Amino acid sequence: MRVYFEIGPLKESNYTGIAQVTAAIADQLLGDASVNSHFFFGRMIVRKAVIEDLLKRRSGELLEWYLQRALPRTAPHEMTSANVAIFPNRKTCRRGFARECQIVHDLSTLLTPQFHHQDTIDYHATTMEGDVTTNDITFCVSEATRRDVLAYFPQLTPDRVQTLHLAAAVGEAASAPLETVPVEPYILVLGTIEPRKNVSQVLGYIREHPGFAKQHRFVFLGRFGWGTSVQELLDHFQLGDTLASGRLVFPGFVSEQVKCQLIRHAELVIYPSLFEGFGLPLLEAAALGVPCVTTRSSSLPEVGGNVCYYFDPFTEGDFDRTLMKAILDLQVRREEIRRACIAWAGNFSWEKTYARMMHGIRGLFAAEQRVS
Repeated sequence: MRVYFEIGPLKESNYTGIAQVTAAIADQLLGDASVNSHFFFGRMIVRKAVIEDLLKRRSGELLEWYLQRALPRTAPHEMTSANVAIFPNRKTCRRGFARECQIVHDLSTLLTPQFHHQDTIDYHATTMEGDVTTNDITFCVSEATRRDVLAYFPQLTPDRVQTLHLAAAVGEAASAPLETVPVEPYILVLGTIEPRKNVSQVLGYIREHPGFAKQHRFVFLGRFGWGTSVQELLDHFQLGDTLASGRLVFPGFVSEQVKCQLIRHAELVIYPSLFEGFGLPLLEAAALGVPCVTTRSSSLPEVGGNVCYYFDPFTEGDFDRTLMKAILDLQVRREEIRRACIAWAGNFSWEKTYARMMHGIRGLFAAEQRVS
């Protein structure tokens, strides 16, 4: 079996989200001697040494440079019965391989278009059906996403739409001794600054409860995506003085190592997103022993299990009540909560993700052999 893995997401300068997922699966493929693995970008084969370098750097800034200078070697898009292509996000071709599998992360552009640019909505509206209906297997990153896919595309065969849970990669930060850090307590708010991530809910709470911000700093960790700017949000909620006093911090994008350390030493994490295909930050926080306050929405309860604190973002006062419950619980049973978080995160690993994906692919070959 020859496996061709499309590496388009690895061209990103900084690996977050889908690029992280792509990097994790590429790493598993590189270490699997049982498959004949190849990597391609567009129509060009990319050498394994280049993939290894990308994963080491955690950046694809040099990928375009390499592709412009390398001797082109075209990916074999013939219908060879022994090959299978895996697309970790959108498909860059259809039916160019004997078998094709795609990872679908969410249908948010179709189900919640108010959270996206019109061009993004238009793109997915015109490509998604063509992608999933030409897949031999559609892997969905959560059962919630699988339900959405089957509901939106009822023509798909259910056993060819499979759940593929993701995992957290927190590296050495999870195993290092937890040191006492001489900083005042802070609450970490994770997520890109954009409408779907719902940071306005937290800013509104700080505005209504200024005394709470005097007890805890709020660190909003994530780059600006689109929509209302940080300054406009601060002006809207009249939080300029709170920012100036250092009670609010917006560090923007940071490295994975820094992010893990900020999560690990936080009192708790708030992830107020209104819709997620998976919700990887919940697992990252759990793996580091920190509980999350998050919404009871889409895939988040599936990923966070019973170690997260859930609120309804559309019920007045529910965020306040949930946040205070989390704070009070941590005051009386912090170590118990920490152990429960780590234990829950242990149910997920990239090894399990990869094994499940390959099991599905091998099952596809086996089913075809039985039919023949």
